[in-house]
Amino acid sequence: MLASELQDLAQEIWNINGNASSVHQSGQKARRLLNESREIFAQSLNCAEKNLVLTSCATESINTILKSVFLPLDAKKNHLIVSAVEHSALLETAKNLQEQGAELSILSVDAKGNLDLAELGSLIKNETALIAVMYANNETGKIFPIQQVGDLAREAGVPLLCDAVQVLGKYPIDLKKLPVDFLVASAHKFHGPKGVGLLYFAPEQKLNPLLLGGRQERGYRAGTENIHGIYLAAKALELALKNLPDYEQHIRSMRDYLYQGLAEKIPELQLTIDLDSSLYNTLHLRRPGISGESLLMSLDMAGIEISVGSACDSGSLEPSHVLMAMGLNEQEAMEGLRFSLSRYNTMAEIKKSIEVVARVVGGLKK
Repeated sequence: MLASELQDLAQEIWNINGNASSVHQSGQKARRLLNESREIFAQSLNCAEKNLVLTSCATESINTILKSVFLPLDAKKNHLIVSAVEHSALLETAKNLQEQGAELSILSVDAKGNLDLAELGSLIKNETALIAVMYANNETGKIFPIQQVGDLAREAGVPLLCDAVQVLGKYPIDLKKLPVDFLVASAHKFHGPKGVGLLYFAPEQKLNPLLLGGRQERGYRAGTENIHGIYLAAKALELALKNLPDYEQHIRSMRDYLYQGLAEKIPELQLTIDLDSSLYNTLHLRRPGISGESLLMSLDMAGIEISVGSACDSGSLEPSHVLMAMGLNEQEAMEGLRFSLSRYNTMAEIKKSIEVVARVVGGLKK
């Protein structure tokens, strides 16, 4: 949902309909919104504006980076390392490159979702062109040690791509300190509009455009800019970071209360990721013997909206690749439940959810 604080702003800018590439007055009004947005994004990430590309989503950003690095394939540098729990946008693109001749290595995780940095080090070789490890997992909420991963990659002289979709807007990101060479994010994860993505590339990295046909985004991404979406996305990020400590305290307290209440009423529930190593807005659980899909549908009818995995894979009857990478079998990997909270939730909603979930689980168990 779009940040409620931005509803009036959305109406205010709606009549600015010029093309930011045009020189007439309407076009220049749009250009000013675009320039202000880029400035906000750069300040929020502590990077140069010239190293940001505005895209339609993180999927486009990921495709741009991977295909920029690997196409055309260079026989001397054609090796890609990705973690087993990356978003399908990255895994599917990596597999597509593998089909075209790239060498792909998968970095495993343990039963708690932890990466083995020693294994990562052993996978790196002279032919490695890129390492891709997400900042936090989109299903379980597991936070990865991206600082250590980045340090290891820098020591080996290999660029690192970081999917920060679940992190930007919830935690501060300083690209002057974080050792990543590419970073992607999506606006709807910090209550901006859907259809706006961010791509960062380090000054020393080369980026080739995925979309050709115009000089927008300094030639890195052709296509008329989504001015309204971009501007509201920038304002949404500014708002999220401005009030970050208060938002975090509010959301974390609800998440912890939710877990404690559910654990008391449903002793069979299993916590997938320790709360201390998870995003503060995410709670991932399993109730052995009850499919997540069945629970999702029953809760939806009761007015509680949860998910069983990535929204991008909703409707799929396949078990979660993330949970299977953590060692669960196919049946167990169908039992995952993800509760995602936001600053717009209330403690009253959390208390109601505990009662509803306990009642629904009890009914399904019978």
